[in-house]
Amino acid sequence: MHFETIPNEKKARLVFGLDWRAYATKGAAGERRRYADELDATHYVEIRSKEETVAGFCAPEPAERKGLKLYSAAARVAGLDRVRAKPAVLVLVQDGQRVHVILVVRGAVRIDQTVSLNALEACRDTLEDECAKDRVSLVTIGYGADLPGLDEPFTPAELLRGKSVGLVRKVPVKVPKFIPLTVIAGTVIYLGIEALAYFNPPPPPPAPPPTYMQDYQAAIARTFNGTVPLASALAPALMDAFGKQETNVAGWQFEKASCAATGFCSITFKREGGTYKEFDARAPAEMRPVVFDPNGLHLQVKGPAVPKVQKLSLAGEKRWPSAQSLIKQLQTDPQRLSTKPDQLMSHGYVVTLRPPQRLLARQPNPGEISGPLLQAGDWTIEGYMWQSRLLEKLPDNMALDSLELELKADGSGVHFTAKGKYYVFQ
Repeated sequence: MHFETIPNEKKARLVFGLDWRAYATKGAAGERRRYADELDATHYVEIRSKEETVAGFCAPEPAERKGLKLYSAAARVAGLDRVRAKPAVLVLVQDGQRVHVILVVRGAVRIDQTVSLNALEACRDTLEDECAKDRVSLVTIGYGADLPGLDEPFTPAELLRGKSVGLVRKVPVKVPKFIPLTVIAGTVIYLGIEALAYFNPPPPPPAPPPTYMQDYQAAIARTFNGTVPLASALAPALMDAFGKQETNVAGWQFEKASCAATGFCSITFKREGGTYKEFDARAPAEMRPVVFDPNGLHLQVKGPAVPKVQKLSLAGEKRWPSAQSLIKQLQTDPQRLSTKPDQLMSHGYVVTLRPPQRLLARQPNPGEISGPLLQAGDWTIEGYMWQSRLLEKLPDNMALDSLELELKADGSGVHFTAKGKYYVFQ
């Protein structure tokens, strides 16, 4: 669950990440109690219709709700007129490096979760496939600078329109009703106690905590369900994309660029005699929006889209080198003269490999591990544009996270810095 403050309401919070269920409106109280017990929920919110009720359940910590009113963001989204008018709506709200994801199908909340920005693409693909299988037309609306492919814009202010909508209430406590018995003797009392025990059996014992290997497999699934493009495929593709970019526009010169693994790159130009007005008149549509710095010396534009390439996959693990083999593979003869084992240098081409770490921070108990475990390490490669073709030779266990380009002021050319992660079994 994630909490967001509500402007001008100090004692109110918007809540994302409830577990949603649907049940018949007739007999809703019993169904609500059943789902609350199954989900270990203490609070709920309901969206009622004539035939069906859709409810979201959660269990906020006492410190999270003390003195506050909580409102479900998903319930407020489902109540918007333009959402109810469509068969299916996917709402994305970016909050820094995470994105709140809400899917409403025929007025019912299906998905209410928060994912990292890097994992958003895989999440969207899954939800679009589900809607396609159900033959439901999906419209995607959203708010955020890093959210491509939106059908309609969305503003966070839409979540503030209905102040009383989506109030999260405490699940009513089930209190058994005792009827005073004044005439019935001790035998009937005994039978009543037995009947009460029969209809109110003790709750089942809690499920055992997941083992280390179960958590490990979940960590692997999270890693490879996200954005993990092969460095050997994406880095050269980005280099080729920038090879087609204009370096000088209306008296402004390319200075640097930055690309993540998804979305669009960002390019910074520096003034070389031009003006903002001249650049704005000459800038093509694919560069917009243009952001002018207050210092009058720089401006930023939208760069090329990050191409979709083959993802790093465990299917190719048999071809992966070990950590030591990876060092040898990336070293050229001049690099072997380096005295620092984690920095492999040759003519300005610098490879930095950080020691790999386990995917799980917690230590396993004796006997919990079976077989070698996947580990991940950070890598950085720096060099000049004429050395970028060396990136095509990177092995299949290296994924790219970011690429930065910079035109050096000393006239040495365009310098690149590529960063990512490599994966090995230990």
